[in-house]
Amino acid sequence: MTKLLDIQFPPILDGIYDQSLTNQLANTTGAIEGLNQMSRLLKNPNLLMRPILVKEAESSSQLEGTQASIEDAYKIDIINQSAEKRNEALEIRNYEDAMLSGIEIIKKYGFTEILIREIHKTLLRGVRGQKKHPGEFRKGDVWIGPEGTVKEKARYLPPDASQVPLLMEQLQKFIRDKGNIHPLLACGIIHHRFEAIHPFEDGNGRTGRLVISLYLLSQGLLTYPILYPSGYFEKNKRSYINALSKVDIKEDWYSWFMYFLKAMETQAKLSMKIALDIDRLFNSSKDKIEKEKANINLLRVLEFSYKSPYLNSAIVSKNLNIPRTSCERYLKTLVKDKIIENIGIHTKQRIYANVKLLKLLRNI
Repeated sequence: MTKLLDIQFPPILDGIYDQSLTNQLANTTGAIEGLNQMSRLLKNPNLLMRPILVKEAESSSQLEGTQASIEDAYKIDIINQSAEKRNEALEIRNYEDAMLSGIEIIKKYGFTEILIREIHKTLLRGVRGQKKHPGEFRKGDVWIGPEGTVKEKARYLPPDASQVPLLMEQLQKFIRDKGNIHPLLACGIIHHRFEAIHPFEDGNGRTGRLVISLYLLSQGLLTYPILYPSGYFEKNKRSYINALSKVDIKEDWYSWFMYFLKAMETQAKLSMKIALDIDRLFNSSKDKIEKEKANINLLRVLEFSYKSPYLNSAIVSKNLNIPRTSCERYLKTLVKDKIIENIGIHTKQRIYANVKLLKLLRNI
């Protein structure tokens, strides 16, 4: 395997653009542009963003072996869970928080090393890896392989820790000035390079996948983080690993680009379908309550059920600053209109769920 310091970086891409790559780049660009345009046309894109973002967080975390589901993450403040399950669910929640905080960092500072360090800190907050120096480059060796793999049998050995600062500086220089490289190809290069450097003790995979959407947002290719790339990587994990490895073994950027672009095209189309399905479901629910001449707070509770599909009156009251008795009345109205369901009592509180939204996300 070629050592990372021996791989040409930035890569020289002269002659790489054959007809297949050119066509795939055009198809992927068109799919992402279509997704972005759709997000601008919808009345409430922020509402649609959150379920897709949590689905992305679920897939990215499950790529690292997490067993928790999107529903576990939604239940975290509502229903008691085992310590292990809660910890895994919190990883999904942290991924969502890291994306949202990353967007704010980009607005202030652009796409910098500050961004990468800060989203890494958020990812590891209060979960496994929290004692592995979040936000700090590693000081020792790491290696990649199935859990329990010894260093000598690792699938991939990242560079020595002493080389990490220089390699990250080179990566940052490329991010600042990618030259005439198409931003989608630049995104693929950045993702591979970050994963190859593996700059942190833990959480590199999730950080590297967050970088994909955040880079596309920083370049204006996306307006909202509604792309769902980790879903493709999770369903095609072996191909994902193989395509990354071909760059490490023989500097085969072409194979990686073809895989990466196909993943982005597929997920852009899927994200568009998910967003439209959620939009239709929300508008249908909104029409029902507007027929009752509902006040603005009932609409706010409906919207909250898309951000937090498991809910009770205490949670709604705390987040929306509405009296708890009013929240209970609004929730019962949504049950009556068959928008949410009463799923029982837990810790002496009545729990409700936006079952239709959860079913939609479960079937993706």
